[in-house]
Order: sequence, then structure tokens, then C-alpha cells
Amino acid sequence: MSAGVGKTYAMLKAAHQKAREGFDVVIGVVETHNRRETAELLEGLEVLPRKKSDYRGTQVDELDLEAVLRRRPDLVVVDELAHTNAPGSRHEKRYQDVLEILEAGIGVYTALNVQHLESRKDSVEAITGIPIRETVPDSVLERAALVELVDIAPTELLKRLKEGKVYLGDQAERAAQNFFREDKLTALREIALRMTAERVDQDLQRLVSVRTQLAPWQTNERLLVCISHSPYSEKLIRATRRLAYNLEAPWVVLHVDTGLVLNDQDQAQLVKNLKLASDLKAEVITTIDTDVPTAVRRICRQKNVTQVVVGRPTRRWFRQFFERGNLLQRLVNETLEVDIHVIRQEGTALIRPKLYDELSYYRSKTGPMKYWTAVGLNIAVGLIGWAVEDLIGYRPVGFFYLLIVIAVGLFGSIGAVIFAATLSAFVWDYFFIPPKMTLLINNADDVLMVLTFFGVALITGFLTHRIRFHERLIRDREERTNVLFESLQDIAGAQEKSEFLKKVADRVGDLLGATCGVLLKTVEGKLAFNEEKSYSPVLSEKDQAVAQWSYEHLKSAGWSTDTLAEANSLFVPLKGGRESVGVFVFQPHNKARKLDLDKRILLRSIASQLGLAIERHFMAKRIAEAKRLLDAEKLHQTLLNSISHEMKTPLTTILGSAAALEHAQGAEDLKEIGAHLHEAGDRLNRVIENLLDMGRLNSGVLALKLEWHDLNDLVHVSVKKNEKTLMKHRVEVEPLGEIPLARIDVRLMEHAITNLLVNAAMYSPPGSGIKVRLKKAKDGFSIEVQDEGPGIPEESVPHIFEKFYRVPGSPTGGTGLGLSIVKTIVELHGGSVEFENQTPHGTVFRIDLVVHQTPQGPPEETTDGKE
Repeated sequence: MSAGVGKTYAMLKAAHQKAREGFDVVIGVVETHNRRETAELLEGLEVLPRKKSDYRGTQVDELDLEAVLRRRPDLVVVDELAHTNAPGSRHEKRYQDVLEILEAGIGVYTALNVQHLESRKDSVEAITGIPIRETVPDSVLERAALVELVDIAPTELLKRLKEGKVYLGDQAERAAQNFFREDKLTALREIALRMTAERVDQDLQRLVSVRTQLAPWQTNERLLVCISHSPYSEKLIRATRRLAYNLEAPWVVLHVDTGLVLNDQDQAQLVKNLKLASDLKAEVITTIDTDVPTAVRRICRQKNVTQVVVGRPTRRWFRQFFERGNLLQRLVNETLEVDIHVIRQEGTALIRPKLYDELSYYRSKTGPMKYWTAVGLNIAVGLIGWAVEDLIGYRPVGFFYLLIVIAVGLFGSIGAVIFAATLSAFVWDYFFIPPKMTLLINNADDVLMVLTFFGVALITGFLTHRIRFHERLIRDREERTNVLFESLQDIAGAQEKSEFLKKVADRVGDLLGATCGVLLKTVEGKLAFNEEKSYSPVLSEKDQAVAQWSYEHLKSAGWSTDTLAEANSLFVPLKGGRESVGVFVFQPHNKARKLDLDKRILLRSIASQLGLAIERHFMAKRIAEAKRLLDAEKLHQTLLNSISHEMKTPLTTILGSAAALEHAQGAEDLKEIGAHLHEAGDRLNRVIENLLDMGRLNSGVLALKLEWHDLNDLVHVSVKKNEKTLMKHRVEVEPLGEIPLARIDVRLMEHAITNLLVNAAMYSPPGSGIKVRLKKAKDGFSIEVQDEGPGIPEESVPHIFEKFYRVPGSPTGGTGLGLSIVKTIVELHGGSVEFENQTPHGTVFRIDLVVHQTPQGPPEETTDGKE
């Protein structure tokens, strides 16, 4: 309930108990406040050194978060959970340090007073009359596995205060006169007891639900609170959170962006209010609408809200006149399907605002130029009126001045509109309404006309300003929507991430006035800062560390945040559906003003889409890599099966022939055995040559050794070398007469023709014919190998040149590499390979080669040395 009840003492005793149970316990930070009993409990426990920080010339000791994460104990003791860290620390609040420790898998013992709970802040301030500046979100308390109340009677606590066990000297006297009074302590004790009872009740409901194996009770209630940049919105958020907690109902915090231009102070307060709602685990919604009640009703229908919480409004006659009542009146009058809770306002919130403050609601950025423009227009209209007054009279001149107010409303602020209306009425009265050159008006009709003019001018100018205001709001919304739409188009239409990352970053940077980029993760799980194809601006080492932290913890960090705010850039994590893929880098051109809320929302939207798109590209690469590995595994298995069979057959022949040699009886037996050995060796040699050539061709390291050669000779040599393979077939060679030389790699081309001959022999029945023809083609010559085999089935045609592919039902023998090697060799020579089934049977394979101009031989010399 307050300081001095013995929280730290009880926490240290519990830490000692954990240490006796065998847990690794360390002290992160504990404040003893010079209490001897508390200090004695630090003995026997490891105390981590604190981090030294300089703040306004004073050395401040803080929790060393890095030391805790490096030490990685089972349990760390961290006192004073609501403490605010010194500037320059990683986190603004100590509870944020505790959350990071928990995310690292380290248990924490910590303590706080009930006054520091965010949802109880207003109640405590009302009881004690003392502002509470340090608070902890209730969500931190809800995350705790165990909550223990350290209780003491108020009379006993006051006794401890008098004995100097809480504060010393003057501090104790001041505490006794203000905070430490029995009535206040009793009220604080009640809040602490109620808070603990609510927590116990929640635990009991969960236990009962688990025991009975029933689903948790689902409430039909849903609460909504509408907030703005007002500091009193904090009270509304806390009140709604308490109602939602007691009802066990979800709750929504709604901010309606009406297009008002907020100054730095209001913008910071709005961000603070939304962060408070997020910390208290509300569903935060930001929508754009020029009419707040309309937006509230729309969100209530979308989210099935049953109860709306609003603050009691103050009377603002000017705004209520133009907006048909305040928010509460319009919700009560126009909304029938929800209940309305009205939260009372206190302090300065009850003071009725002045007219200037009401008009400032409609303020926009303007400068003195708008006022000087109004003056210039009045002078110009005055001259025109002076020239035409004799023709039309002084009264129609007033319409000219009314046009001035309308024109100012198109480009000026509401202040400029009021100034133009006042000045126009004054000039018209002074220079044109009789008696001239005086502000006096003798005619009652003219008095009524001037007053009417002033009212009409104000209303017309104000409405014109609102129309322009709404037009600007729609235009800004259109620009942001257009950037988001174009970014989605870039992402959807890109095949590679490099095609859209820079485009999207440039679009966002141009719109928001910043230099943007993307840092992607590497295979090792780190961000790629020094990659050649980087999509990010250059970052300092400090900013790189902040970017890495944002990536690892999936939280925005850096400029315009509460985490590592001294960085020069804002880093937004890119989250996919399953993992973090990088960070979005935002380097503002103007660092003086923090990022507006609407810009934050746009950045989050862009980052969300980028994260999903990048993850999709990563997944596509992983799928492709997995497919490649699967294909490689299949290839390996196919190769193993083919090679084992192809090598086993000739090896069996060799071993059998070796055994036969031992029993050979004469020369005939030796000759036959030698023939078998030669045949087996040739077959084994072809297998090895095919494997070696395929390896070289696939690796790309095989260079062609081109030389001029006669294709007729090439064909005859190839047939001659394969006589034994072709001996069971009738081979017919049809050479071509005189043909030019071809520039080829003789060894590889001979290998290609050999593979076609072996293929024809393997698939043709014994005694069938094999024809080898050399023909002229359009740009060169063709080499054809025709067999009389069964032909290639229709289903095998698309796969015939694939590695290790063999037609189903093929005879034993062969690796399925021959035709693939033929195709690769011929294409390296700039040619092509085709095949065609013959009728009624047989297949023709044709190699088409382009023959270049044949080189001229050396000139012949005559006997006298002349050509």
C-alpha cells in the first residue's frame, strides 16, 4: 500500500529461499534506504555491479541490463519496478528492462506500491492529493506468475515511521504531515487489498475452468472509450480499463483524427495517451473522420460495442453551435444501441474555455502574410468601391467586402477570417456609410445592415474555412492512401525483392520528408549492414546497434520512441507471418519535431506489408532451395542406381573372365576371354567418360578446343571405333562429297556421335540396320543417325534429353546420360539436336551444325619464288 511496509525485506527473504532450493539467484538492483535489516539480507547473494550514468553532473547508479543478460541467472531481484531510468539508458522505465529480462527467459522478483499501478493512479491522487509521476502498466502485473501482498496495519506503519525505519529526519516529518496519515493509508490499504482480491478471483476462475474442462466464460460486453490529445484522456483510459477488468470484457480505445494540426506538445500528449492504452492491453483504433460522433457510432457497429465511456464535457457554445451539440449530447440523442458512461472531470477540466481557446480548435498553420493579404484585399476593394459608389450606392459595396471574407476563408486560418470580417466591416462603415470618415451610423437600417454583414461574413468565412479544411484532410488522406496503394502494386508486381524495396522506400521518404531504406537479415540471423546490394542509407555504429536491437526484440526503437531515443533514425521491425525479416529505416530530414501519429500509422502499415512480402520472397527461395536439394537427392539416387548397375555388369564379366583364365585350355579360349574383357572394359570406359564429361559440362569449366576438321572423317572414325558395339547390326554410312571443313572440338563431337551410335545399337534388335548420313542443311550440315528400334513413346518425348532419364521398358544397361551429353555438346557448338519417330518404326536423331567460312590455305609458290 505504501513505502515502508517491508516489500524489499520480504522479497529478499523469498530470494534466499529460492537460493536454498538450488536456484541461481542474483541481485540486479535493490534499494536498502540505509535500513540495516534489509542490507543484512544482501549477504549470501551475488550482487551485480550497477551501471554508472551521468545526469546533470551527478553520477546515477542504474540496473545493468546487459550484465543481467550476459550472466543469465535463474532469478534476478529488481527493486522499485516503477523507477524511471536515467537519460541515455536503453529503456525509459525500469519495468521495460524487466520485460526484456523476461523475454530472455530469466525469472524476476520485483516490488512496487499500489500507487504506481496505472489503473489506480487517479484514485490514489484523489486520496493523497499528491501527483503520481511514475506508473507501471497493469499488463506487467497480469504477466506475473505470482502476486504477493505485503500488508501491515496503518497504525503499525505510522509507528515504524516514528521509529525512523521508513524515512529519516525532515523527510519523515514531511511524510507524516502529508502522505503518511492514517485515513490515507487505510484507503490505500483498501485499494491494495481489492487489487489483490481481484487477482485471486481471476486465478480462481482460471483454475475452475481448467478443472472442469470448460471453455472460459465469454462476455457479451465490449467497451469503447474515445480519446484525444487532451491530458484528461488518461483518466478516461484508466477508468475504462477498470470497468473492463471487472466485467472481464474486451475494450477499445478510439482516436478520431479530424485533421487538426497539433503542435509538438499536443502531439506528444496524444502519443502518450495511445501508448498508455496499448500498455493497458486495449485494442487501439485510429480512424479519420471530420465528425467525431459519426466515427464513434461507426466503430461501435463494427466492433459490436455495448458501452461507451466519455468524459463530462464543458460548455463550448461556439463549437456546439456549429457542430449541433457536444459529443455526449449527440451520442445520447443519436445512439440508442449502446450504454453511455460519463466520467466526471476534475480541476482545470471544469473551467469553461475562453472564446479564443474554442477558436484555436480550428487553428491551422498560418503566418502574418495571410493577414497582410486581407489588408491588401480591403484596400483594393476600397478603391473599386470608391470608383463605382456613385453608380451603385454604398450598400452594394458591402457585398464586395463579403467576397473578401470568403476569399480569406479559402486560404487563411480562422483567425485570418475573423480579422478580415472585422476589418471589412470597419472599412465599409468608415469610408462608405454616411456620415463618412467616422464610425458613427445615423440610420438604424445601416446599423442593422452592418451587424448583419459582420455575422454573415463570420459564418460564411468560417464555413468556407471548414470546406477548405475538409478538402485538405481528404487530399492528405488521398496522398497517404495513394502511397500505400502504389507500394502494394510495386510489391505485387515484383518478381524479386530488389525490384520493390527501393521503390517503396523512396515513395515513403518523399511523402514524409525522410531518407528511408530496408535492412534485411542474413542467413546467420543478423542484419546485413555491409552488403554490396544494401537497401538502406549509411548508418553509424550506434544506429546499427539500435537497428539490431529493434530486429531482435520486434519493437520500434530509435528516434521518436521511448527506446534508445538518442539514435538518429527510427527503426521499425519488419514482421512476417512467422518470423522477423529485417527493419525499416526512417532517417528524418528534420529531427526537431517528433513523428506525427498519422505518419506512425502509415509507417506501420508499410512495414507490415513489406514484412509479409519479404517473407514471401524468402519462403519462395527456401522452397526453391528445398526443391533443388530434393532434385539433387533424386539425382544422386538415380546416379547411384545407374552406376551400380552399369559398373556391376562389366565387373562381373571381368571377374568371370579372370576366373576362366585360370582354367583356359588353349589359344581359342584365351581369345574369347580377351574379347569379353575388351567388351567389358569398353562399356566401363563409356560410363566413366559420360560421368566425367557431364561433370565438366555442368560445372562450366570445360572449354572447347576448336579446330578445323572434316566431318566425313569424323563420322567414319566414330563408326570405326564402335565396331564391336555395332557388330550385331548392319551399319550403313552415307558420306557427303566435297564439303567444307567444320570448326569443332573433335573429341567432344566424336563423343556425341558415339553416344548416338551406342543408343541406336542398344534400342535396335540384332540384325537390324543403322544408317549414318551426312546432309547439307540451310546454314550448314546435318549428321543423322537412324535406327530400326521401337521408337520413342509419346509420353517420353518431353523428357528424352533429361539427365538420367530412360524410356520405360528400356533394355538393361545405360545410365540415361548419353542423349543429355549429346544435347549439351552440340549446343556448346552453337548447334541443335532434334529427333523424329519413323513409320512404321525406328527413330532418327539429327545434329544440325552451322559451318563457318573455311579458312584459306597458304599460297602456293612457283619455281622462281613468285606466286
